[in-house]
Amino acid sequence: MSIFVIKIIACVTMVLDHVKYAIPETTCFATRYLGRIAFPLFAFLVAEGYCHTSNLKKYYKRLTIFALISQIPFMLFRSLVGNWQMLNILFTLLLGIFAITIFDKLGKKYYLSLPLVFVVFYLGKILCVDYGWYGVAAVFVLYLCRNRKLLRIVAFTILNFIYYYPRLIIDDTSSSLISYLCATLPVVLLLAYNGKLGRKTKYGYYIFYPFHMVIL
Repeated sequence: MSIFVIKIIACVTMVLDHVKYAIPETTCFATRYLGRIAFPLFAFLVAEGYCHTSNLKKYYKRLTIFALISQIPFMLFRSLVGNWQMLNILFTLLLGIFAITIFDKLGKKYYLSLPLVFVVFYLGKILCVDYGWYGVAAVFVLYLCRNRKLLRIVAFTILNFIYYYPRLIIDDTSSSLISYLCATLPVVLLLAYNGKLGRKTKYGYYIFYPFHMVIL
């Protein structure tokens, strides 16, 4: 499974997740649960992008530009569910890359890098980016475990459990459990990742993200 295939799966499941807000009549198992697959895949793609980019400054610039472009479509879309005062997912991914950069630049100075990384996680919460601290942490964890597939599954499963635990306790139903399982499923799917780029679509997702929200 190449990067291109992962992008396609991520985009399709993202639309499934979002369409139920614009068209409530479409709510079903696919739109309610399979949409949980999308974000972890995008977090993985950005972490991989960081590893393979030839120009980190341009990578930051691209993410920032499209995050700004996507903000108004995102706020219009979020107004469908009431809470529109948030920053879109590209800002979440941007903070994730920032956390990775801090960790890499400080090398083995873990006594300094790890506290700063957790500060970036907290920024995700106070800046109200989509998925909050969890979204930023997901990018960082998937990067940290990039060369260890089993560790990646364990670490991401634990991260998801921490994030979903309050829902599992408060909303003691099968719905919360299924959401948790579907959000954890992507790390299992990533076992099929072959390390290849596949078909090149450098700006495909960046354009698709705001465009599909405008349509919805």
